[in-house]
Amino acid sequence: MARLDRRDKLALDEAYRYYRALDKNGERPDLYRLVKCFKTVTVALAVAGDAHQFKLTRQLWRRIQQAMFDKLITSFPGYVLVSNEGGEQVKAKEHFPDEGSVEFHPDGCRRADDLFQMEIKHLYPATQYRLQKVWEHKGARTSPEDFPNEQCSAAGCFMKPVVLGEEVLSEESDSGKEKAYHEWWDLYQQAYCTKDEREKHMIYRRMDELESVWGSLFY
Repeated sequence: MARLDRRDKLALDEAYRYYRALDKNGERPDLYRLVKCFKTVTVALAVAGDAHQFKLTRQLWRRIQQAMFDKLITSFPGYVLVSNEGGEQVKAKEHFPDEGSVEFHPDGCRRADDLFQMEIKHLYPATQYRLQKVWEHKGARTSPEDFPNEQCSAAGCFMKPVVLGEEVLSEESDSGKEKAYHEWWDLYQQAYCTKDEREKHMIYRRMDELESVWGSLFY
């Protein structure tokens, strides 16, 4: 897993609260704040696993990641790179694949790690339908005007994106930081006491993983 600069993200609880506020208020998102949120959730999904005390309901947080990607690609101008199921890049204006992935590069983001990727099968149906039309007729450039708010088109009417499990997500985002804080300090004590450099390295790596999701825990 690539290390994520602390300045490039929000803590997971902050990211979740920001997304919920956007979803409820219907306001236009701030690009850089939304980018930080997406990166944080992506890292959280990568490091949370059964081998650690830190766990997330991955299916629900994956939905949040999908929703954030949808807000990015439908709210800001940029360009997309499309790959097919075999990982080969598809040329603009060629057939948009049913399987594969989309990588979105919003205008204004220039860092090497500003990569926002989603599998095509996880795009919202309305977004996938309109992106396919843009890709095959206009090319790789997209703009918010390509994704109108109305949910009906020639292909029929699409259900508005819905993220379920708010109670679980809210609890995990609120209590998770406290649990991470206690685990971080337990690890800190272990690192201080051990003389084994390999063990110490593994402990520091775990501490860094916790902070990559929850921000600074040294307080």
